[in-house]
Parts: sequence; structure tokens; C-alpha cells
Amino acid sequence: MPFLNDEVKEWIAMELASLGVEDLAVYALEAGTEGDERRVMVATEVGLLDHRYAPFGSSARYRLAMLMYPWQVLRGVELRADTFRLWAREHRTRWSFRLHHPHFEAATESPDLGQALCDLARVCAVMAEPFGVPAGRVSSDVPGAIPGGPRPIPPTADSPEDDDEGSDGVEPKPTASDESAPTAVPVGEGEEVIDLSDEERAAVPSRSDDQG
Repeated sequence: MPFLNDEVKEWIAMELASLGVEDLAVYALEAGTEGDERRVMVATEVGLLDHRYAPFGSSARYRLAMLMYPWQVLRGVELRADTFRLWAREHRTRWSFRLHHPHFEAATESPDLGQALCDLARVCAVMAEPFGVPAGRVSSDVPGAIPGGPRPIPPTADSPEDDDEGSDGVEPKPTASDESAPTAVPVGEGEEVIDLSDEERAAVPSRSDDQG
């Protein structure tokens, strides 16, 4: 683990033992103004462990705070590499890694730290890939992460409103298509429906005959 003292390594190892998992990738950043203050990201089988190692009360006392992010909530994995020439046969690569949620950014030109950053990016990309959430979105944009499930689609200006709300009690006027549509007439008492043949139907006068 880069930039970590023995105390932090021991405490993180205790957490992993309690969870029953192993670290797949680890990356640490200097954080705060104190010399030993660190932010440590540990990728495991169950999720990403976000650690903050900082003074607690005084500079003589430190604590390690951890928050686990299951892979289902990870959003926006980005890894960039810029390789440039130094001399005729020498080059250097600058690696930069970014997570949208939880927010994390790191960059380095060191070969060893660059490899550690690539390991972290690879694990995050593989573990978060099945959930298919594009970069730039946060957990509140995903329906499965909203308490109570997906929100209903808001009504548009063209959609009809509820009959119960805002109704003035006036029935809508029938349109021309409604007036021309045939209406069913109930059969009276003692009457029956008779099937007519084609010749008999042709002999029955229609409305168009009257108009002619």
C-alpha cells in the first residue's frame, strides 16, 4: 500500500478480516494538512471501502473512518493516460483516475503508483460494469436507488387531467364523429332479432334513398 504507515495497514487488515474479504486493489492519497493524514480506497469483492485516516481530537491521536460503497452504487469510472517523450528513447506516462460517485480523483506520473491506480480502475470498471449506468450520473438519478421506487412521469400539456380535480361539472359536447356513429337500440318486449338475407337487405330503403 503506497504512502501508508504500519498502523493504517494493520487496521485495514482487521477490517478486511472482519468482512471476510481480501483487497483486490488499494490506492492512497495524502489528505489534509497533517503529515500522516490519508484517504485510502480499497477495492474488495463486496464493494469499495473509502477510508479517512486523520487526527482525532489532537495530532497525537489518529483514527481510521471507513464507509463501504457496494458496487451497485458506483458511478462514472474514468481512467486517462497521457504518454509523452522526454528524450530520444525515454518517455513518461501520466495516469489520472476519477470516480463520480463516490467522488474520488487521483493522478500520478510515478510508474509504481500508476500501476496501483490502473489496478484500482480495472477492478472498479469490472465490478461496476453489469449495472450499466453511464458516467456523469449519480445514485439519485437511478430509479432503483430512489426511496420508494421510480417516480411517475409528470403530465404534459397535451395529456388530459384528472376528472376529479379541476372539473367544472360540464359534460363535453359530442363531436361530429360521435354523432355519426351508430347507436345500439335495445330489443323491446315481445320483439326478436331477425336475420335478413342479402336480397332482403337490399330491398330495405335507406337514408340515402330518402335524400335522393
